Amino acid sequence: MATKRPVRRMAASKPSETLMGNQDTRHKGDSTTRKKGKCVTFWVTDEQKQAINAYAADHNMTVSRLIIEGLEMRMNRDSI
Repeated sequence: MATKRPVRRMAASKPSETLMGNQDTRHKGDSTTRKKGKCVTFWVTDEQKQAINAYAADHNMTVSRLIIEGLEMRMNRDSI
């Protein structure tokens, strides 16, 4: 019975000399993601962050929900 011989595969490019150099940063984390949304990041000052957190806590909502609802209201107001 014939058996398959192992095939040596050559790397397409020279591997990095550092461990982090071989890390996949383009599709990082995609295998476990089930969400359809996208992550959005922005910068605020410490004072703005404190005010946002306090307002969200006073209205029993998360900061993310506060931002999304505010954005939706703004978009609806501007479309009229």
